[in-house]
Amino acid sequence: DLRLPRSVPRHGAAVVHPGAASAARRWPADRWRQVLRALVDAGHDVDLTGGHGERGLCSRIADGLPQVRNLAGGLSVSALADLVAGAPLLLAGDTGPAHLATAFGTPSVLLFGPTAPARWGPAIDADRHIVLWHGTFVRGDPHADEIDPALARIGVGEVLDAAFELLARDALWLRAERCDPAVRRTA
Repeated sequence: DLRLPRSVPRHGAAVVHPGAASAARRWPADRWRQVLRALVDAGHDVDLTGGHGERGLCSRIADGLPQVRNLAGGLSVSALADLVAGAPLLLAGDTGPAHLATAFGTPSVLLFGPTAPARWGPAIDADRHIVLWHGTFVRGDPHADEIDPALARIGVGEVLDAAFELLARDALWLRAERCDPAVRRTA
């Protein structure tokens, strides 16, 4: 079973994890910044996460957006897991937090590039995850030093459309949970 129990309360902040181990799987910082700005402008709280080595990236993305809480480099793995588990939405590339969202049933928008989502994308709860991929069945190099062309073809508009769609669905799921505790996102 791929499901982990959610042991933390829900919070209102969407989680955005812009980093990745290699440039091939890292969507451009200026596009992430546009996504954050649109989420904030729509009234959503945003938590920005990343590892110690991604502090600079996350600082550049969050600069001038005081409504964004930059947590890069400040979370343990278990704290990151709790943050993702309680979030209404995760936006990330093909990285570890994406797998956490799948495990906790947290809705996610996932951006794939060199590796097809059929290999590493969400294996359960297709209605809770929107995977964006403009690749081919020819596998790219996930460890390359520059962004994969398939990932580069993903536009800000499609990320935002997917994010707002899932945030609207999550609001409905949350209302259903409140009315009937038997209805759970993790069921």
